[in-house]
Amino acid sequence: MPASASSAPILNLVCFRSTLLLSVIVALGLAVSARANELAAGDDLDAACRIPFERLKDSKTGEPFPLSAALNDNDKLPMNVRQRYIVADLNSADKEGICRGVQEHFTRVDDLSEFPRLRAIAMSRNIDLIALAAENPQTVLASIEKSSDVAALALELELEDLKNYVDQVHRFKTDPINKVGVFSGYCVGQTLNFCEITDGKPKLVYRFVTSSSRWRPQVNAYYAPINYVANRNWSTDRRYTPADAKRDERMGGGRAHIAMFENGGNPIEMPNFLHFLPMPGYSGERANGIHQIAGGLDSGGTFGSPVSLGCIRLSRYAAKLARWWTPQQAKFFMYFDTEGYRNYGDVKTGKAKPFIMPPPLQTRAPERSDLFSLFAFRR
Repeated sequence: MPASASSAPILNLVCFRSTLLLSVIVALGLAVSARANELAAGDDLDAACRIPFERLKDSKTGEPFPLSAALNDNDKLPMNVRQRYIVADLNSADKEGICRGVQEHFTRVDDLSEFPRLRAIAMSRNIDLIALAAENPQTVLASIEKSSDVAALALELELEDLKNYVDQVHRFKTDPINKVGVFSGYCVGQTLNFCEITDGKPKLVYRFVTSSSRWRPQVNAYYAPINYVANRNWSTDRRYTPADAKRDERMGGGRAHIAMFENGGNPIEMPNFLHFLPMPGYSGERANGIHQIAGGLDSGGTFGSPVSLGCIRLSRYAAKLARWWTPQQAKFFMYFDTEGYRNYGDVKTGKAKPFIMPPPLQTRAPERSDLFSLFAFRR
C-alpha cells in the first residue's frame, strides 16, 4: 500500500484533532472577548451615578455627599425632573493604572421617565413609542377612554415633548461610541453620566464619552466637586422654535442664545452650551460648560482623554440630548483623582503613562461680555 494511503487515517485524525482544538480555542476566545466587553461595559451599570454618595468627598466635610444633595433646588419642577443630576467621572485610568476605555449607554426613549402615559399607549398597540410622534394628537388623546381633564393635559404635554425630542434630538442620533483604553496613543476613559433617582436609588440614564481640561487640575479646586447648571444655551444648526421655548419653560429655564468662546479674538461657537457654576460656598472656575465638541466629530481620536481647554465636551448627538434632558439648576458632580487623571497610554500594555503637561496657550482677553474666557485656571 502506498505510504500516502497508509498515512491518510492518521492525517485525518490529526486534522480532526487540530480542528477540534482550534474550535475550542476560538470558542474560548469568543467567551473571553464577550466577558471583556461585559467588564468594559461595567457589571454595575449604575455605579457611576453613586459616585457622589460613595467616593466623591465633599470639600467642606471630607465625607461623601448625601443623596439629597442631588435634588434640584427648583421645587416647581416635576419630581422626576428634580431628581436628575450629572456625574463627570474624569479618571481615564483605573487604580491599577490601566486605561479604562469607554462604552456609551443610551436608555431607550420608551423607558424614559418622561413618557409614562405614552409608553402605556405604545405597549397596548405593540408599536414603538417614537411612532406616536407622527400621529394626529387627537388620535393619541382618544387612546385613553374616559380620561379626566388633568390626565388629558398630562398626555398632551408628553406628546409635545416627544415631538420636540424627535424634531430636535432624535434626528442626530448615532450608535453608542465604544473606544478601547488606548486610542491613537491617548488614555481613554472619561465619561459624563446622566442620572436620575428612581425609587430612592441612583439610576444611569445616559453615559457619554467626554473630555475635560488638558491641564491636570487640582482636586476640588479648578473643578468644584458640586456645581449646578446655570444656563441652557442653543446651537446654530437648529432653529429655536416655540415648542423649544415651551420645553425650556417646563425644564426650569433655557434660551436661544449661542455661547461663543473668545479664542484670542476669533470667536467660535460652543453649541448647546450648558453653563455650570460652583454651588454657593464652593470654589471653582466659573467660565466652563458642557458643550458639543467643535464640529461634533472625534477627528483626532482624543475623545475620552483630558484634552479640552477646560469645558466638558460631548459629541453632537450627546450634546443635544444633554441640552434637552437636563433641567436648569441640575446638580453636576465632578470626580477624579491625581493618579487616574492621565492623558497618554501605551497601546501594547494598555497602561497609562505619567501625565504630560502641555505648554500654556497665549490668548487675549475677550472683547465682549457675552464671550467666555476659559483661561482663568492658568497660573
